[in-house]
Amino acid sequence: MRWTSLLTGVILVCGVAVTTAPVAAAQEHSVTRVAPHDRLAGPRIALPEDPGDASPLRQLCPEITDTCRNYWAYTIHFVRNYAIPLRDKELLILRTAWLSRGDYIWGRHNLIGQGAGLTEEQIGRITAGPDAAGWEDFERALLRAADELHTSRFISHPTWDKLAERYTEDQLREVVLIVGNYTQLAMFQNTLGALLEPDVEGLPDEAGR
Repeated sequence: MRWTSLLTGVILVCGVAVTTAPVAAAQEHSVTRVAPHDRLAGPRIALPEDPGDASPLRQLCPEITDTCRNYWAYTIHFVRNYAIPLRDKELLILRTAWLSRGDYIWGRHNLIGQGAGLTEEQIGRITAGPDAAGWEDFERALLRAADELHTSRFISHPTWDKLAERYTEDQLREVVLIVGNYTQLAMFQNTLGALLEPDVEGLPDEAGR
């Protein structure tokens, strides 16, 4: 009886180990978007009385201050100067926007991404991530890089090596900086209340948005 009880206990323990291992592995590689937040109906800070020719977005951080002037110089660099192909860059930005719930970024780069060669179907598929059917291996690596930076602030060795098959060291460095920049930009725009024009569509509605 004692051996029977012991054997039963071992079987139960092993059974738990066998059944929970895949679940743990799946959870380890899952990607969770940032928590939903209240969408602001307008800016939550005072805008300049005389904005001049500053865009509504730049009015949220006027260039009369050193911080904002330097910030816009940094973030605009990724618009005008980039080493990776534009289509690749838009994959990174849109995946980052989705994970960060960056409505303003998504609305803008949905259009820019289409201009860079992404189809509407591909842009919609970005929300499903790198494991969705239809991506080429390198595209999967780009999306996975965005996911890994989002979840662990680190690009894994397999993902890095895959990107390094095509990218120079300067381009690899840029991947990290692009994801970091647009993550920060999403924080800024969401928190201060940057609004898209009425005719520009933001993030798609999804369960759990």
